[in-house]
Parts: sequence; C-alpha cells; structure tokens
Amino acid sequence: MTTICFLSGVISHNGGTERVGTMIANVLSDYGYDVRILSFWNHGTPFFAVDDRVKIDYLMNPKTEGKLFHTYLYPVWKLRNYVKANHIDVLIDIDSVLAYWTVPSLCGLFCRHIVWDHFNYFHAQTEPRRVTALRLIHGHVDRLVLLTHQDKRMYLDAGFSEQQLTVINNPTPFEHVAPSPRSEHRVIAVGRLTDQKGCDRLISAWSRIHQMVGDWRLTFVGSGELRDDLMRQAEDAEIDNIDFISATQNVQEWYDKASIYALTSRYEGFPMVLLEAMSKGLPIVANDCLTGPRELVHDSVNGYLVADGDMDSFADKLLSLINDRAKQDEFSCHALSMSKAFHIKPIADKWRALIDDLT
Repeated sequence: MTTICFLSGVISHNGGTERVGTMIANVLSDYGYDVRILSFWNHGTPFFAVDDRVKIDYLMNPKTEGKLFHTYLYPVWKLRNYVKANHIDVLIDIDSVLAYWTVPSLCGLFCRHIVWDHFNYFHAQTEPRRVTALRLIHGHVDRLVLLTHQDKRMYLDAGFSEQQLTVINNPTPFEHVAPSPRSEHRVIAVGRLTDQKGCDRLISAWSRIHQMVGDWRLTFVGSGELRDDLMRQAEDAEIDNIDFISATQNVQEWYDKASIYALTSRYEGFPMVLLEAMSKGLPIVANDCLTGPRELVHDSVNGYLVADGDMDSFADKLLSLINDRAKQDEFSCHALSMSKAFHIKPIADKWRALIDDLT
C-alpha cells in the first residue's frame, strides 16, 4: 500500500489551502492509499473535517521547539526522521514555501516529492524564503502541481520543464448543495479582509453606483486586519448600503442570500470563492487578476470578466447585471453547469493518476 503524507504549515488554519488539502487527503483514502496529514506546527486540531482513516501528526511544538526552528537544521532533521520512520512513499507539500525544508529533508531518501502551489509564480517571488524554495523545487522536486494553465505558462517562461509541471484545478467544496434562490437584492464578496483581496477596490467601484442600485446591498463576509479601514472608507464615501459580516463557518447562508458575486482581488491562486459562487448558481463579476478568474469566469457566459484594476468598467458591468434579471438567470444557469467539471471525483482522479505515475 502506498503511503502518502500531506505536509501542511498549520492544519488548524481555516484557509482555502487547508480546506482543499484536507478534501484531497480524505478522498485519496477512499482509493486505498495509506494517507497522513503532517502539520509543521502544532497549533491545534484540524479546522476542517478529516476522514477517520487519515492519520494526523504534528512535527513541531511552538512552545518547546520554537527556538530550535530557527536553527534550520532541526526541523529538517526531524522531518527526515519522520519520513523514514513512517515509510512515506510520497510527500506532498501543500504550500510551495515548505520546499525550503522538505527538499533537504528528502535528500537521498526513496520518497517521491510533490509540491502543490496554491498561489502563482508571481506570489513565489514575494519573499526571500519563497524564492529559495522555488530554486530548490526547480532542481529537486519530482512534480510541481499548479492550479491554472495561466500559471503554468509563467513557470515555463521561467525555465521549468514541461515534464515537471502538472495542472490540477481545485475541487468545489459545494458539490451537493442547492443553488441560491437569488431572491434578495444582494451582491456578495467572501474572504479575508486583506490587501490581497482588494476589498477597497470593490468599495471604490460600489461608490460609483451605490446611488443607482435601488434596494441592492453590497455585503462583505469575512474578517481581517483591514476591517476598520474598509468601514471607514465606506463611511467617508457616504455609502449606506454596505454590510460587513464576520467570518463564519456557515458561509452557505450568505451565498443563499446573494444574487451576484463580485471579486476584485489583486492576485489569487485559484479563487475558491468563485467555485463556491458557481456551485450556488451565482452570476459573477470578477477582475482578471493573476491567476484563476479567467479559467473560471467565461466573459458573457457565466459572468463578466473585467480588466484587472479597471474599477470604472467593473462598476459599469456590475450595474448592468444588477439591472438585467434575464442576464442574471442566463449566467446562473451556465455557472451551475460549469461547476460540475470541478466536482471532487474528476479532480481526485487526476491526483490518483499523478501519484500512480510517480510510484
């Protein structure tokens, strides 16, 4: 039996990386693999449900080993011993920065190594440790799994070989759910209130049209360090039809209260919120940032795709869609149909084929 280990940074986090990593680990256990999840840091139990057949382990205790982490060699040594002791056949990093430790840990071991990048090539250049990890991936990792073909082209341009790169989209977590009734006049945006997510850009676009939308409201669902700044931005613009809802595990409730989904991120990897919106049958207005939106939003099919950063055009498209119920219905129908390509089984089958090819 092939033993697979998914390495997470902190498995107790509630981000998209942890959710999708857990989803793939769970379904691969159905295929007869011995599956483990190893969290680099022990900050508590997994946030998302883990199949009983998937074993959870922790590499480092922050309270007792935090200082040892800074030696660099200690976590490398400890990870190497874990792989050897548990006879790991395939190690899958679910964040590309983890290659900074995993590549030297696996040196000389008969363990296949997959790195799963949840962002994009641009993001890999944002900090020195990621740059080093990327260099190690280039020379030593068996396969680099990317989320979009757009990202693959950037890696090819950077000198990576076709043979090292595999594109596997993320699956939708909303596979067996009822579509939104779209009965409320609400535009929704879900995610962390951070600079990356571009909530300030969405407020800027909304400020152009908020007096022309009748009883429609814009709702942000999420928490983050920019919450107060964003609320102040809305107040300064004298906008009174914006709501801020704290992050919730029952996010489906808010998709069901929405009729349109809006995304203005500065960058993405493969935006899970768009998959969720499609699975709930929401028409979408999204800016064409790097990477992901253009592979999920087909312009004038299931939504509108707007040039990145063009908030005038974004506002125009959003207002046009708000005023056109027939177009909303058309986009909704196509969104539901297109979301089926991202169900868990076809995605997991690609992972199975990749693992079997390596082993």
